[in-house]
Parts: sequence; structure tokens; C-alpha cells
Amino acid sequence: MKNFTISLVILIGTLLAASEADISSPIIGVLTQEVYVDGLISRHFDNKTSYIAASYVKYLEGAGARVVPIWIGRNRSYYDDLMHKINGVLLPGGATWFNQSNGYADAGEHLIHLAIELNDQGVFMPVWGTCLGMELLVYKLANETEHRINCEGTGMAIPMEFKADYKKSRLFTSISDDVVNIMVRENVTYHWHQFCYTEKDFERGVLNETWRVMSLNHDWNGIEFISTVEHIKYPFYGVQFHPEKPLYEFTKKTIPHTGAAVLSGQFFADFFVNEARKSNQSFSNATEQARTLIYNYKPEYTSILGSSYIQQYLFTNNEMEIPDIPDEGGDNEGGSSGGYIPIIVPGDGSSTTMPVLSGLLLTLVLLSNN
Repeated sequence: MKNFTISLVILIGTLLAASEADISSPIIGVLTQEVYVDGLISRHFDNKTSYIAASYVKYLEGAGARVVPIWIGRNRSYYDDLMHKINGVLLPGGATWFNQSNGYADAGEHLIHLAIELNDQGVFMPVWGTCLGMELLVYKLANETEHRINCEGTGMAIPMEFKADYKKSRLFTSISDDVVNIMVRENVTYHWHQFCYTEKDFERGVLNETWRVMSLNHDWNGIEFISTVEHIKYPFYGVQFHPEKPLYEFTKKTIPHTGAAVLSGQFFADFFVNEARKSNQSFSNATEQARTLIYNYKPEYTSILGSSYIQQYLFTNNEMEIPDIPDEGGDNEGGSSGGYIPIIVPGDGSSTTMPVLSGLLLTLVLLSNN
């Protein structure tokens, strides 16, 4: 009996450890953006109105997160509801304008200001901006005052140029010297942008009082621009380059795929997902969570058509809705066979697995001592 009890204790301890591990897989929202009416996607796919490059999804999943698409063109209540359920936001790079109504910029504004509200209320909500996403972060927090200048920054694979005090930042405070040495020696960051910010513009607009600049780079014409920033007060981060491309995009020969470039890109993914792990928000139940995750959609192989993305998630207006999932319990008599099997997600508000296992483990420990 004693050996059996000990075996059960070990088994339940393992289950508890697995449950704790599941809690560390945050859910991060990735903002969609509009499809050009006469662009490549519109010519090959009917009625697609928004997209997410699949590399951003893989980038987050590769660091242990899950992804929820965030739709453009919704009212504030939609974003408010979602921001109380996810653990972070990624504003991706792209090619859209900030003055287009009901698109990327308007949705991003809602998300940024809701993130500020949550953080002010003591709810940790990190935001990451890549390339255009970084530009949007700075632009919206500068009250839509334009500080960008034109840059010739397309197709550049270059090293990091850290500022002297970069380790005072949250982003780089724990980075190892070995990784830094790789970043500053090798072409690890990939740039593809036509706008950028400079330190002079930050000083002129007093943006240096709210943003910390950690690295600089130079475009094809030698113009110095800001390549990495973090907000001084809020857990908001921005990079002008694309850390996801060395890992998951293979459409251009200029994208570096060396071990150093992959290591660098993974560093940024790991950092942001670790930030999201600090958030304890969750969906109200497992079914709602399952209906919202990116797994409800499949990516299209678009580079074969000439896209700069290997794969893209493409959405119509109708697809930007919560997909139907069979009700919990199934349709057959005598149980849930053939129907939807409920998923137990630790921390989702509906699971009693942890308390039950913990109580049973305590009981068995007491029995084994008697």
C-alpha cells in the first residue's frame, strides 16, 4: 500500500508540474492589417481584406507563446474586451499608412491606449512594435505628431550598434556578453523600412523623456537612425528591424539565416514572451479561448505568387469572426463521444484541476506518513 501511495504521489506531482508549465504559455495578440485593393493578395484571393504574416505567429510560438489575431475595423469595446483576456500585443511591420480609417493605425491606437490604462491599473500588459509597429507606438504616444524622416533602409543586414548605456535598459539588462559580441560583430539584424526616427528628432520632440534609446544604425546613405527603444514607464518595446525574418522568412537573399542572426532574433522573441508571462490575465473559459486562437485559420503559401512573405494568414470580413465550435458535451447519448471535448486550461477561470490535484496530493502524503 505504501509503495502504491508513493507512486500516486509521484504521478500527481508530475501532473502538477505539467499544469504549472501550461500556465507559462502566454497568449499574445497580433494585429492584422489591411490588404491593398489592387495588390497581389487581392488579385489571387477573393474578398481577403486583412492579413498577418505567418512569420510573426511562428516567431511567438517559437518562444512558447500562443497567438490570437486582433481584427482591424472594430469598435473600442471589441479591443477593450480582448485586452482583458490576452497577455501581450505585437504590432507587426508592414506597408500601410497611419491616416487610413478603420485600419492598422486606428486599431493600434485603441490597443496602445488600452495597454496604458491596464498598466496604470496595475495589470501588466506588454506591447512590442516591429518596424512599422515601432513607428506606430512612438507616433501614437507623441499625440500623432510626425517625427519620422525618410530612410533608405531596405534590404540591409547589419550588426547592432549599441549605445554605451544599453545595459541600463530592461530589454538588455540580462543579455550575455557572448550574445552582445555576436550582435555587434555580425550582420544579425535585417532592415526593410522607408521611414525612421533619429535622436535629434527625439530631442526636438522631447521624446527622449519618455523613450530610452538603446541602439542606433545607419542607412544606405549613412543617415543615423534609432533601431531599438523601450518606454521608460510602460513595458513597451520597439525595434526598427525585423527579428522574425532571419528565423522564418526566406523570400530574399539579403535576409541573413546564419546561426548568429537566428540567435539574435530568438533573443528578442524570448524576451517579449517572458514579458507576457508576467501577465496573469486569461479567457473566461477554455471554449472561448479555443475559438479565438490562430489555429482556427490556415496560412496560405504566398511567396510562390511573388509575396515578400513565405506564408500569410488571410482573412475576409466574414472570417474575422469567432468560428463555430460544437457545444461542450457532444450530441451523442451517454457522454461527449463524437462531440467537442472540453479543454482544461490552467488559470482560465473554469478549471478545478489544480485544487483537486493539490488536495489529493496532500492527502496521499499524509497517508504515506501514517
